[in-house]
Amino acid sequence: MINKPDPLNRLAARQLRKAFPDDEFTEQGLELFIKLVNDSYNNMDDERALNVRAMNISQKELEAINNELNQRNVFLDSFNHGLAHDVKNHTANILGLIQMLRKYLSRNNTDMVEKIIDRLDQSTNQLTSIVQGFLYLSKFENKTDDEFTEILPDVLQAAVQLEIQYLLLGKNVSLHYDFRCEELVYSKHILQIIFVNLISNSIKFSKPNVPGVVKASLTKSENELQIVVSDNGVGMNLDDPDNKVFKLFYRSENVSTEKGYGVGLYVIKKIIDRNHGQIHITSKPGEGTTIAITLPLQKPE
Repeated sequence: MINKPDPLNRLAARQLRKAFPDDEFTEQGLELFIKLVNDSYNNMDDERALNVRAMNISQKELEAINNELNQRNVFLDSFNHGLAHDVKNHTANILGLIQMLRKYLSRNNTDMVEKIIDRLDQSTNQLTSIVQGFLYLSKFENKTDDEFTEILPDVLQAAVQLEIQYLLLGKNVSLHYDFRCEELVYSKHILQIIFVNLISNSIKFSKPNVPGVVKASLTKSENELQIVVSDNGVGMNLDDPDNKVFKLFYRSENVSTEKGYGVGLYVIKKIIDRNHGQIHITSKPGEGTTIAITLPLQKPE
């Protein structure tokens, strides 16, 4: 007979019953008992290994979450600073124009009133573009997908033209569109933001006293879109290490803490990164700038 300790571990009791069902000690039962004990310890070792692996995975996930939160906080700091700065400037300009409008209305100076109304129209359009840019950034940070719909070239061109029209007032700049994107399903919102901001920069940095020419094209291949905006404006020196555009798109490790890029370029940078796209910039001082962006057609996860 086998003397069993009291109390007996439930696992040990189960193994003893399997090895010695009649409570009789046998060599065969002893071999089975040893095997059962070894199997139990092996299972415990496997379980411990799985627990350690789970803890390591959890630690990595926690680190990833912390990194994401830190990036989100950096973004929010930059977001709030940029929003406050840009909106403050434009609202101050609008308030000043309203005061001027009241003054010249009281004097019945219709010529000045019309000029001020035009400037008010420009300022409100600029403010609208800024707010739309920040809304996109907010939407991006909250991981809200953009709606992908069929893109009609004429509709996209009209939408872009409407947003940049105010920048053309008083400028000798001609725009040329070449949108070849039949049967394209993509985010109209993304394409509109890219074209509006790139074309706006080309208009702003056109040469004084020289007719400006801005060309905007959109083409579609089997797997990607290509967006190109070129101009004959003042251009820039890409070899200058302090060039902000160069730093934004090619040295992006600290971009979220940099100031002075402008909402437009920062939004474009976010779009390219999020959609796993690429950008190529060619420019020389006095010879204009060409910016080419490629975006995969597959919707980002």
